Amino acid sequence: MKYFVVLVSMLLFFGATASAQEEAAAGEDVAPATDTPPAQAEEAPPEEKRSPYYKKVKGWLWIEGVAGPSSYDPDQFGSLSIGASTGGAPKERGPLFGFALGTGFGGGFFLGWYYHQANYNAYKLFKTGLEFQPTIRIPYVHIMFRVDIGYAKMSGTNPWGLLNMNNGGLDTTFGVGLRIPIVRWMSFAATFDWSYIGLSMRGDDPTTGARIDQWISGQQLAGTFALTFHFIGVRKD
Repeated sequence: MKYFVVLVSMLLFFGATASAQEEAAAGEDVAPATDTPPAQAEEAPPEEKRSPYYKKVKGWLWIEGVAGPSSYDPDQFGSLSIGASTGGAPKERGPLFGFALGTGFGGGFFLGWYYHQANYNAYKLFKTGLEFQPTIRIPYVHIMFRVDIGYAKMSGTNPWGLLNMNNGGLDTTFGVGLRIPIVRWMSFAATFDWSYIGLSMRGDDPTTGARIDQWISGQQLAGTFALTFHFIGVRKD
């Protein structure tokens, strides 16, 4: 009986020791709770600096007003000498103005319809037709080119003195200049234009009464300034 009591006591002792060791181990496995601040959100990368090429003309609808000085020599390349105007038509100077309406195809180039009118001393010269403006972007500005193909007509009195005059012909214009974006929906352009004007002149000789039907070829020079408004898809500032 004595030995039985000793054995039971030893078993209880070893059982209590094992239980205490298991509780200690469990306490070591569980990490104490700590108040840790949440991870900070990643900072947004700094905005990329806009390059000089950012300012570029865009917009699908263009409305352009044009004005500037011009000169016109009606028979620069072939004279119509009749009546008192034996030396041909003199060279004239006067203001030119007009407008253009079309699409910018997103800003790469312009294709549309133009109308120009130049007022000289005794007559006016009208031009209308198709205009094409390709552009090359360089920092802050565009190098632009103008190509016009259309119809030309002289109205009012004519420098040759023809009676019952009727005329009409071809306008071909080539120009080069700069286009500068101002705000997101507007730009300014300055160009130098050279135009070949071929007109079929029909009328009566004031001296002999003979019927005149002859082509003349002249040139028009102009320095034009344009203010252009761009709508529908303008650039974003």
